[in-house]
Amino acid sequence: AAFAMLSRDVRPVPGAPGQLQAQATFRNDARGTQAWPVILLTLKDADGRTLGARALQPGDYLTDEATQDGIAPGQSAQVAVRVREPSANVVAFSFDFR
Repeated sequence: AAFAMLSRDVRPVPGAPGQLQAQATFRNDARGTQAWPVILLTLKDADGRTLGARALQPGDYLTDEATQDGIAPGQSAQVAVRVREPSANVVAFSFDFR
């Protein structure tokens, strides 16, 4: 799958202790339409140890109708989800396509 990550961010949710807002924007760089990807969000500590992970299914970040069509060539999409902070030691994150 030829997906490109354009931007990504994870921040605490103001006024909601223990909650994080995860956002990412990605683009389909393939020549054709692809199925929407599963995106793995991994939260890590300062030593790179995984503290928590969540596989974001297309239904987690899209409406049901949008998941049926796939993502067109050159099309960008944004993911925005809230997740529970697994530990106060979270200092790093990654988004990976599955």
